[in-house]
Amino acid sequence: MMNSFRIFRHGLAGLLVALASAGAVERVDVDHAYVERLAAKLAHSAYHAKSNQTPRFFREMNYDQYRHITFREGMTLWRDDGLPFQLQFYHPGYLFTQTVRINECSDTHAQPIPFNTALFDYHDLSIPMFSRWGLEFAGFRAMYPLNAADKWDEVISFLGASYYRALGRGQVYGASARGLAINAGGPAAEEFPAFVEYWIRKPVAGDKTLTVHALLDGPSVAGAYTFVVAPGVETTIDTHATLYFRQVGGTLGFAPVSSMFWFGENSAERFGDFRPEVHDSDGLLVAPGGDQRIWHPLTNPSGLIRTDVDAPALVGFGLLQRDQDYRDYQDLESRYERRPAIWTEPIGSWPPGRVRLVEMAAHDEYHDNITAFWTPRDPPPTEEKYELAWKQHWTSRPTFGGPPGWVTATRQTVRDGGAGRTKYVIDFDTHALAAVKSDTKLEPDVSVTGGAKVLHAQLFLNDDGTRRLVVQLQAPPGSAPVDIRASLRHENQTITETWANRWQP
Repeated sequence: MMNSFRIFRHGLAGLLVALASAGAVERVDVDHAYVERLAAKLAHSAYHAKSNQTPRFFREMNYDQYRHITFREGMTLWRDDGLPFQLQFYHPGYLFTQTVRINECSDTHAQPIPFNTALFDYHDLSIPMFSRWGLEFAGFRAMYPLNAADKWDEVISFLGASYYRALGRGQVYGASARGLAINAGGPAAEEFPAFVEYWIRKPVAGDKTLTVHALLDGPSVAGAYTFVVAPGVETTIDTHATLYFRQVGGTLGFAPVSSMFWFGENSAERFGDFRPEVHDSDGLLVAPGGDQRIWHPLTNPSGLIRTDVDAPALVGFGLLQRDQDYRDYQDLESRYERRPAIWTEPIGSWPPGRVRLVEMAAHDEYHDNITAFWTPRDPPPTEEKYELAWKQHWTSRPTFGGPPGWVTATRQTVRDGGAGRTKYVIDFDTHALAAVKSDTKLEPDVSVTGGAKVLHAQLFLNDDGTRRLVVQLQAPPGSAPVDIRASLRHENQTITETWANRWQP
């Protein structure tokens, strides 16, 4: 292996050349089928958790210490090759102590990308000598000229278990996705299967996409994943997953996405913060089948809430960020208005299932408390492969097909004149309703469950041309949660998505 001086002189590419000369290159075509065979072999043997070899110094460091470790720009892989993508790598430490194997591959060969401390700048960290030995990567990120032709921006990052995040043009990191969720939101203990090895296909000049293969392993499952990343104004990721279950129990979550919602326009509590809203996403949109769209505004509950939306023929689902104006947040640093939505569409036909939303209590803006995923009605068989494919859009779009009207804001008066009463104020966008003039009479369609009563439902025309629906409800204090749905109709046709929420009297 090259010494540190030669690595600095020739970069990471020089290290790979040295490895190739030493016979570390394997003659193999790494494709989805190749990783699938590895996953099948893993699944037919007992699960063995990889022991955590990251030295204690890095395992016990805090967030600020971890931020002191940076990748050296000059060591970026493919930096001098004139290729459309470049790679950088993550050092283990803080929360990211489980390491992974990373390989570069082509149509004919694969070779490991080895860890070396010379790839990183530790700045003023005083690291014990023995803690520098036996280290491996925690993950990697791909760079692409996303926002300007002469500037390399991070476009996707794989770090921690099976988590990854991506960006479209002009966006900053917010919500994240992962390969598979098991028992996310309980009631059983959650399992976190992890990507244990990656193969990143070296691009050629002119490539518009980057292909990443990943091997997943966990106590209940092993699997093969292929991600095809297409950066742009809207970055898309086509995902192909082949899974082999050692055992099936609890709730399986496919195409899971996670986000943070601390407070928004529908929140009574703002925790003494000066900002009007703080969230990475403000609602879940579900297309359960056909043209129907259901919008569920996110909340920060005092406890855990699970909400299911039946999806017999899923068209798509996603956590969206519809508030995209700086004035919504007044935050010059976090720029929540630039956080991406993640919209997931099945590739091919998925079996009947449901989309589950899990909302948990959040006490700050630094931890995700929102999860959404699709789960099948019938559990997959054990020891047989289970395949799904989907496309994810990392985007700023506020809606995806369906009726032309959509919800722009939700507000609530929690105690509207007394216990057991509440009022919701829901704004629907009508600028997209090209066939509906502002003076056209629309009818609200409101339904509630249990013993709740709709005291009144009134529709108003806002000054900006949007429509405002005011719904006043009453129910016995302390009664079961009330599920509410509301939409607007014109000449017996639903012309907006369906607003859905749950109220605890």
